[in-house]
Amino acid sequence: MIDNESSLRLKLLRFPPIIGVIYIHAYNTVIHYSGGSLGTDQLNALTNWIRILLSEGIARIAVPLFFLMAGYLFFATFHWSRRTYVHKIMTRLRSLLIPFLFWNLAALAFFALAQAIPSIQPYFTGLGKKIAQYGAFDYLNALLGLKGYPIAYHFWFIRDLMLLVLLAPLLAVIVRFVPIPFFIVVYLCWVTDTWPVAMPGAVGVLFFSAGALCGIKGENLFAFDRFAKPIYGLYVPMLVADVIWYHAWFNVYLHRTGLIVGVLAALCVTKPILAWPRLRDALITLGGASFFVYAAHEPLLGIVRLLAFRFIPLDGAYTMLTLYLTIPVLVMALLVGCHRFLARFCPGPLGLITGGR
Repeated sequence: MIDNESSLRLKLLRFPPIIGVIYIHAYNTVIHYSGGSLGTDQLNALTNWIRILLSEGIARIAVPLFFLMAGYLFFATFHWSRRTYVHKIMTRLRSLLIPFLFWNLAALAFFALAQAIPSIQPYFTGLGKKIAQYGAFDYLNALLGLKGYPIAYHFWFIRDLMLLVLLAPLLAVIVRFVPIPFFIVVYLCWVTDTWPVAMPGAVGVLFFSAGALCGIKGENLFAFDRFAKPIYGLYVPMLVADVIWYHAWFNVYLHRTGLIVGVLAALCVTKPILAWPRLRDALITLGGASFFVYAAHEPLLGIVRLLAFRFIPLDGAYTMLTLYLTIPVLVMALLVGCHRFLARFCPGPLGLITGGR
């Protein structure tokens, strides 16, 4: 069982990683489209340093942290039987599959409409086929991401999470009986980019399984609190080194190992946040909108960035940095407001498209 404090701390971790995801997707300063490109890659050192620190450093904790929490929550109250497993699967059908299909269908419809309007069609057409030219497999690939990302590309995480849920019985046996060899092998595959299957990815398998192990063993996910200061002391220099040697050949090893420490730091930092009532309550309130913000931030983020790059002169020394920092905040504010509106006036449909969250 999950105690009250741990449950509260998990709620604190619902919205901040979504901020990270949006900043990851706001990293690029050039938007390519079928007729050319917008933006600039001529950036000063400070702009580059801040972008790498936020989007490629701190924000990258988000995905492994979400996988870790998903694995933990799946197994923390799970007592194995066919009936309970089927119940878990049916629950995830509502919370994962239905939103996955809805948002990908919505993205497919949006891009099809945009490509049918001549004045904006170039901005929403890549180098491949137009949606009007799709065959049956193309539609299936767009919905499920069989050959890469689904058309709502950020939903690769939900796709991989659904696969991990289906693999949960196998993963439970592995982490119960051979955890150390398993984690070593998956970690090495992850940091060396030698993972043999396209989906689920190594990062999902590694962190979902780590969360599963904690849940199966009845361990507290926040058991590293007593090592918080050493963890912070290790993570900060690793993060700085990650930024400094961002283009180095060894960065992938430094970066991905640093993510493990970063996830532990994120778990530990929830402890002092409990002592800040205003911040605690704000994060819990925002947590209710987290899935909606995650689901709807694209293509909205891309549209706002496209408009900004199209109409705002980018020749100022810190114009791009200002846009990089402020556009995600604007997108999040708009979507939180939209979520509150829907929660008040359309709670039923909102619950359906967010998996009951």
